[in-house]
Amino acid sequence: MSKFVSLLSSLALLLLLTQATDACTSMRIKTEDGLVFYARTFEGGVDFQSGLAVIPQGTVYHGTLPDNTPKGLTWTSKYGMVGMTAFKMPLVSDGLNEKGLVVANLMFPGYAQYESFDPAKAKTTLAQFEVATWLLSNFATVAEVRQAIGKVRVCEGSTAVSGFVLPLHFAVHDPTGDCLVIEYVKGKLHLYDNPLGVTTNSPTFDWMITYLNNFINLSPDNVPLKKLDGVTLKQFGQGSGMVGLPGDFSPPSRFVRMVALTQAALPVKGPVAGLNLAMTIIDNVDVPIGAAREKTEKGMICDHDQWTVAVDLTGKKYYFHTYDNKNWRYVDLMKALQGVKGIQNISLDIPVDYPEVIITAK
Repeated sequence: MSKFVSLLSSLALLLLLTQATDACTSMRIKTEDGLVFYARTFEGGVDFQSGLAVIPQGTVYHGTLPDNTPKGLTWTSKYGMVGMTAFKMPLVSDGLNEKGLVVANLMFPGYAQYESFDPAKAKTTLAQFEVATWLLSNFATVAEVRQAIGKVRVCEGSTAVSGFVLPLHFAVHDPTGDCLVIEYVKGKLHLYDNPLGVTTNSPTFDWMITYLNNFINLSPDNVPLKKLDGVTLKQFGQGSGMVGLPGDFSPPSRFVRMVALTQAALPVKGPVAGLNLAMTIIDNVDVPIGAAREKTEKGMICDHDQWTVAVDLTGKKYYFHTYDNKNWRYVDLMKALQGVKGIQNISLDIPVDYPEVIITAK
């Protein structure tokens, strides 16, 4: 099965609008019985017309060069995948493949700077917005990604229409719980092992780890009472050990908040409890419309969570909901790939259906 996919359609529109989003968050938890769950949010101040796509193995891709021509790295998808798309493009910005590998694009403004273009290496070159799809197409584990990412050249995608670049870095997870952060800074590839499993946006990942030192005092345990010269001081209620936990939506604060909550949550066992914990934790970075906004010449831009996903890497199930419909739904990837002969696009415009509980008089 082979299908040629052009990555250029709608790319200009994607690049033009993506500038209005930079508040994505991803995290990972492990259960006591070895299951792994991942969750992330996607924020934006404009409508990305996001969709869901099931992409079978055998799909053919051609990497895009800086001159906007599809003459770069050519590959055929070894693994099928499911993930989020924008403007019906055959690229995933977040996805799961049939081996349980997860890759997330997250915005990295002010720091992302990709490798320089070398015409002699055009056949191993792809654009930064193609990296997630390439990784999911070809690799089963984080270990494989570590070995392979340096063998391709990731260059800045064309800015001929948009006038600016799409700044991305990448979080990669697998069913063992292994996690890798991939960043391109000052034209150099940087790989970071991420035992905490949390990734947000700028600054760089190593800076985020250093920043955690400011919050070494945080604890899930309540603070004991203290007596000062006959005055007894005690907590007002539950949660005093977490006083000082950042509650704003800036990338460093979201990073600290996710690390604190994933580390503090009591261990759970089984797929139901693991999924529930991942969904509960990721809700703590849900951005309401108006809570993160910026004034521009064209008006107010308000970032909000356009969609959120939670993934069972072991069971290969991809759960999602949108800002307008909080009911979780899911795609069972292995079932979805059965008999698929081409890319299947699924609309996220699903009517809200909160079931009423019917009380029957007795």
